[in-house]
Amino acid sequence: MSQKPKDKVMRVEIHSMAGSPLVLENVSAYNVLLSDGGWLGILPGHTHLVAATVDGEARYTIGEEQFTKHISSGILSVADNVVSILTTK
Repeated sequence: MSQKPKDKVMRVEIHSMAGSPLVLENVSAYNVLLSDGGWLGILPGHTHLVAATVDGEARYTIGEEQFTKHISSGILSVADNVVSILTTK
């Protein structure tokens, strides 16, 4: 399986106030639940953004595989193909 070009993937960093950060590389799609109750889908090249998130499952894709990860409420930012989330726990 060939790797996707760098501009077709992004990095996701989840920083918890209670522990070590989780860094996901080569993510091709990321979906997270926002505080208004809707889902936000993020693809490589997404415009800069800051948003509040709530407790829930985030979904992401690396290569052809899809994953889920529970995240706590926090603040999400997107800039330069990096999704950063600061969570409360």
